[in-house]
Amino acid sequence: MFRIPWKHAGKQDFRKDEDAAIFKAWAEFKGKMDDNNPAAWKTRLRCALNKSSEFTEVVERAQMDISEPYKVYRLVPLNEQNAETFDSKRGKKRGRKWKRRSSDEEDVVHAKEIKTDDDEVEPCAEEVVATQNILPQLVQTDDDLQLAPLREIRLDVRIEESCTPPPEDSDSLLVSVHYLGQQVLTCLIHGPNVRILYAPSSSPMPPTPAPDAVFPRIYLPPPPPSEDAERTLLFLLHYMEKGVVLTSTPRGVYGKRFCQGRVFWTGPHVADSGLHKMERDSGPVLLFSKDAFKQELENFRVNGGEPPQCSLTLCFGEELSSSEDPSKKFIIVLVTLPWAQEQVESSRSILDSFDFLQSPPDEITLNLVAVPAEEETP
Repeated sequence: MFRIPWKHAGKQDFRKDEDAAIFKAWAEFKGKMDDNNPAAWKTRLRCALNKSSEFTEVVERAQMDISEPYKVYRLVPLNEQNAETFDSKRGKKRGRKWKRRSSDEEDVVHAKEIKTDDDEVEPCAEEVVATQNILPQLVQTDDDLQLAPLREIRLDVRIEESCTPPPEDSDSLLVSVHYLGQQVLTCLIHGPNVRILYAPSSSPMPPTPAPDAVFPRIYLPPPPPSEDAERTLLFLLHYMEKGVVLTSTPRGVYGKRFCQGRVFWTGPHVADSGLHKMERDSGPVLLFSKDAFKQELENFRVNGGEPPQCSLTLCFGEELSSSEDPSKKFIIVLVTLPWAQEQVESSRSILDSFDFLQSPPDEITLNLVAVPAEEETP
């Protein structure tokens, strides 16, 4: 016998790399990693184990109500694999001995099995899952057979979420620098402002920013040794000494160019895929619109589909359009907005919750929280 960690993917302490390691390994083996969904990985492995005659779930050994839940399975010896029929959904064995029924009773049961088979069988990934034969309990009376009444539980579910943009003091910028597609620097700025520039190694590093330049600074690193590419990168970096300033406001993220080198940019809220150049003599350019992001996020919450983008791209020294591959450019700076990512993930969780309620899995964990009654206003 062996145990498999079986923590629900919706728990706050769920660790994707640890708790879903075996499920991910099975998904990789089956070539089904496109969804990147731990819950789907778990379903595939569970279906495969239940379908296989080589494994049996030992239900009495499982521990599902602890902080680190697990299930227990047993390797079935060869001489037992063909002896019994395995019920993949319930994880129990059913012998081949059946209570003798009259011909009328057998017809009723057979009809129930066929109907249950048609209604209950669902594809698990591209595996054929064994049918869950949930036979209603039959109560025999003097006249005919009737279905026993079902016991039901009704749940009222309330989902609360907030979608307002963050205040200015909670803005942050995740800056990632790439040379020819290779990441060479990443830095998280806690605040709405940052200056991205290059300081030659031959010149002394600037001291603490002066009163007229209070923005945090990110210095572009020197290029790694790479023959012709190194010389080209040094040539382009030479014109980036004054850099670019990014500022987050209630309307969105603006960019202002101060360097001599050319700067092109792309973002999720531009009307076309052509070139967008940041001119040095012009005013700040709106690179990311918070109003447009809010509309895209609301549409994603209501209709699903593709989530809104949460980043913008700067290209130093070369032209860049939205239709080009940034990894082929010499200097690319990717700026991601963590607060926007959090809102997208929150919306994704809500959509997953609705999908979960519409198609619940075999296991459901409910956390019951007491809600104080509202006091009546006199």
